Amino acid sequence: MSVTLRVLLDRLAPPEEVRVSGDPDVPIRGVAIDSRRVGPGDLFVALPGTRSHGGCFVPEALRRGAAAVAGDGDAFPEGFEAAAPVPVVRVLDARRFAGRVADAFYGGPGRRLRLVGVTGTNGKTTVTHLVAAILDAAGIPCGVIGTVTRRFGAVSEPSDMTTPDVVRLHQTLAEMAAKGARAVAMEVSSHALDQDRVAGCAFDAAVFTNLSHDHLDYHGDMAAYGAAKARLFHAHRPGTAVVNVDDPFGAGLWADLSRRGISFGLCEEAMVRPLAWRCDAGGISAEIATPAGRVEIASPLVGRFNLSNLLAAAAAAVALGVPVAAVAEGIGAMGGVPGRLERVDAGPGRLALVDYAHTPDALESVLAALRELGPRRLVCVVGCGGDRDPSKRPVMARTAARLADLAVFTSDNPRTEDPAEILRQMTDGLEGGAPNVRVIPDRREAIRWAAARLEAGDCLLVAGKGHETCQIVGTERRFFDDRLELAEALRAGGLRRAV
Repeated sequence: MSVTLRVLLDRLAPPEEVRVSGDPDVPIRGVAIDSRRVGPGDLFVALPGTRSHGGCFVPEALRRGAAAVAGDGDAFPEGFEAAAPVPVVRVLDARRFAGRVADAFYGGPGRRLRLVGVTGTNGKTTVTHLVAAILDAAGIPCGVIGTVTRRFGAVSEPSDMTTPDVVRLHQTLAEMAAKGARAVAMEVSSHALDQDRVAGCAFDAAVFTNLSHDHLDYHGDMAAYGAAKARLFHAHRPGTAVVNVDDPFGAGLWADLSRRGISFGLCEEAMVRPLAWRCDAGGISAEIATPAGRVEIASPLVGRFNLSNLLAAAAAAVALGVPVAAVAEGIGAMGGVPGRLERVDAGPGRLALVDYAHTPDALESVLAALRELGPRRLVCVVGCGGDRDPSKRPVMARTAARLADLAVFTSDNPRTEDPAEILRQMTDGLEGGAPNVRVIPDRREAIRWAAARLEAGDCLLVAGKGHETCQIVGTERRFFDDRLELAEALRAGGLRRAV
């Protein structure tokens, strides 16, 4: 694929305010924002960064064969254009430009596909998979981009981040469109919104699930975190806003949007809401009201929080004009999401699950949902990640100690921090001691210890990693899959000791 720089810039709609120095008819064979990935003929866009500006890497991009370079006023030294061996494109906002020029290069997939963006602290992965299942049932082939996978049809590849970088995103959208996708449901993280990684995407529906304590190591405080999430609705102006009005931040966002769109929740005021519902170990069944009519749904997903996820997906589908019959069919067809309350065979009368819950709110929601199932004992293995927001560690610990009959604190991706210090911060959050808490730093041993104590009527949750398959120690990634570890521990029975 090749297009001249002039034609590429002319494709930007609406037109971008740019200043080009040099030959605008140079052929462009790709777009790159990482100098290490530049190939011969690429347009390299230098982005501002937190530690350094991408302009520092222009020499490397040129050595690798960049045919043109672009950046904002800070990207290039004074007089650079006069001596530059390739055309230079000056732009006002490099991040926004990168998304728009990538979309233009790949033929506008961010504007041609029907896009559903899902943001929020928890629930993004489940909601995107549900939306895709519903759209597939409606005859609208739908891809998924998110934390677990980038998937369309039978082809799936693991994701390394919730929302890809802006060039990879548009490349992925183009690849899915070429294979027959007519829609894509994607997770949109707060980091991606803050860094304009979805620039060039025109969302037909944007979904807000909830806002709770997370990523404060990046955003600083909850106000900044919420403002980043709200950018999906204010900066990108989706076709239809789909908002959880049970959530306090969501209710405020709904008011800011002048109640234009579709609201969902368990409350009476929600436009998509359950009229009657039941949740047990077998799943969720409900009759829900929507602007398109009532519909009965049944899902194998467990927990009240998953009822909210079902409502979010149904509301997004209705926003796209999908018939309610397809909503019911799609929800019933989706068996589950890897690492989201994923069951591991524990034998008759026992329940063992792995979940990605790694925030205080997610852990509380999952444990509360499992508590509602009425287990004899609820056992939870949980840890907190290193080099991440430390303020949530005592909150996570208190949540586990309060809702579980037996809580086992362990390591979860300590990274460059001392695991013992992370665990100390967790236990320091417990007031008046906690006789139901055990600290076992080694995650494998913690899972084995908990599995060995699982008796008839008990429920065991291993929280934190979910679908992830590594334990990050220092800068090393070591293979570790909670699902495999738990299955092996349950088969082996462990070294049983009295609790």
